[in-house]
Amino acid sequence: MLRLLHIENIAVIERCDISFDSGFNILTGETGAGKSIVIDAISAVLGERAYRDMIRTGADKASVQAVFSDVPELSWFADNGVPYEAETVVQREIFLDGRNVCRVNGGLVTVSVLR
Repeated sequence: MLRLLHIENIAVIERCDISFDSGFNILTGETGAGKSIVIDAISAVLGERAYRDMIRTGADKASVQAVFSDVPELSWFADNGVPYEAETVVQREIFLDGRNVCRVNGGLVTVSVLR
């Protein structure tokens, strides 16, 4: 389960932490409040396509970190050389030059492995 989402320098969001509880979570707000930006950040940290224009104006990189709890010990961890932890941390940094740095539990992975 997604427990925490940390966003930095994505679109209009300079820094934001969003906590999720078990059960049903809803994102609400007025037009322009940033609901779609949060969804884009979740997509980016899960390996979907990320664009340089996502980076907040004036920043040199954007980053998203997702903390998942109660993650089962899937073969994916061993298959990709990633240390298993029941509380799994997934991070992605997106740079202006188009470079991406992705980590799962501190281990470097490619975007395709992340996806």
